[in-house]
Amino acid sequence: MKTILENAKYAVLLAVISSLAASVSIFIWASVKMFITIYHMFADMFAAEAAGATAHAVAILDSFILAVILYIFAIALYELFIGELKLPEWLIIKDLDDLKKKLSSVIALMLAVTFLEHLAEWSDPQGTLMFAAAIAAVIFALVFYMKTKEKKE
Repeated sequence: MKTILENAKYAVLLAVISSLAASVSIFIWASVKMFITIYHMFADMFAAEAAGATAHAVAILDSFILAVILYIFAIALYELFIGELKLPEWLIIKDLDDLKKKLSSVIALMLAVTFLEHLAEWSDPQGTLMFAAAIAAVIFALVFYMKTKEKKE
């Protein structure tokens, strides 16, 4: 039974491989979308749609951030369950709290970009204000969590 449990950690490789594949796929997809958006920015430079292309570029940033989240998650799972990797110091994850901290900071960035995307559409000022308040509350909770964890350590 001990051998089975010790080797069961390799089941995590399924999550690592699928997260990494999703990350790479999203990076490729978002890059293609960004190049298309850049093309349209120059093609429609003097048209009214140029402002829409800028808003679209901001929306694509969400995809890049999601790809980064999946990449960090894949690395973390590998490091926590399988073995060490040669990574920059800031990307090394020693435990689940490290993973939570790293993901929390990237999620806060993703929420900020989502708000910018919503702000670019600006159709309902009251709705935008409520959306901003909700995002601010979530970011505050994430920052509070990270700061509280730092003080305990």
